[in-house]
Amino acid sequence: MRNLKNVRLAEVQLQSELPLTATAWDTSSDAVICTFGPTPTNAVIELRRKRHDTHFSDPVSPEVFETIASWDAPCPLPELDCDRVLSLHYFADTLTACLVLEGGDIIIVREEPLPGEDKIEIVGSVDVGITAAAWSPDEELLALTTAANTFLYMTREFENVAEISLALEDLKASQHVSVGWGKRETQFQGKRAKALRDPTVPEKVDEGKLSGTDDGRATISWRGDGTYVAVNSIEGGTRRAIRVYSREGTLDSVSEPVDGLEGALSWRPYGNLIAGIQRLEDKIDVVFFERNGLRHGQFTLRLTEEERNTWASNISLSWNVDSTVLAVQFKDRVQFWTAGNYHYYLKQELPVVIDPENRSLLAFKWHQEKALRFVTGSTGMRIISLLR
Repeated sequence: MRNLKNVRLAEVQLQSELPLTATAWDTSSDAVICTFGPTPTNAVIELRRKRHDTHFSDPVSPEVFETIASWDAPCPLPELDCDRVLSLHYFADTLTACLVLEGGDIIIVREEPLPGEDKIEIVGSVDVGITAAAWSPDEELLALTTAANTFLYMTREFENVAEISLALEDLKASQHVSVGWGKRETQFQGKRAKALRDPTVPEKVDEGKLSGTDDGRATISWRGDGTYVAVNSIEGGTRRAIRVYSREGTLDSVSEPVDGLEGALSWRPYGNLIAGIQRLEDKIDVVFFERNGLRHGQFTLRLTEEERNTWASNISLSWNVDSTVLAVQFKDRVQFWTAGNYHYYLKQELPVVIDPENRSLLAFKWHQEKALRFVTGSTGMRIISLLR
């Protein structure tokens, strides 16, 4: 277990009428790449860069963001009010940003286009729309889930190399056998019976019932070595399942049923745990799964009933690159948890000023190489970069 403290903090006012929608790191220069927009009333996306310079020493520096590109992005799907940036990734070796949009477009923006190349180019499109996207750690594969319940792999050249259907039959891939005592109401619950019960066997076996506040989102998270990827999605409108696929697209396992499992997902880069969120009537737990889909412990977030229904009503998770800190993102703050002796400790909480009309999660991104550096920002208000 390690202690965490703020050693460098920079808070920057955003100079944009469009809301902040995504952030990424340019690892070659430690610059922050941001997207702003679109909105239902302004279908424009702006891509901007904030350089890592001496202004970071000023806690309230009026930093000016350098505009890389700006373009109109009308949503091709009539059922969406506007398009949405699902993924922003920056390739430092080619000075290229890749945006994946919910409407189905995959766009690259070149900061220094070669002769004959366009600065902004739509390199691929999924007609039915995209629900989640994530690049592999080695930046060679893009994993996508679509609105048609399919899972895709694309290369860095945006060639489709695998297309897999997310089918109900997948849930049979991992035959998790229940060895419990059956229904509680059919069992004798006297003192001797309880004393004889195997403590490793749960009294209640989950059926996978959906949380009442589930937002229906899909999420994707790669293992640190890039050999496996996890996909969290709703199956059949009745249950959430976490599927694990190999890099070749082979289904490896499916998680056991967990009541109240929500869309948050983050695979610890070290590889031993997949983190998710379970929302129960009286608490919210961060739950862990092994690669084979079996539960492997949990810890409870420190939340009152009022907090669970307000700023903790939507949660995301993100491990840092060396697997030592788990960031739990809420609507207006980020908590940082570390583990010691199989127990999790809340080490830091960072509040972020937000737009009261904003319903989306904070834009948050760990640095891919520096384990204790991250950037987070609220929609349209300000962006914060912190080094610990």
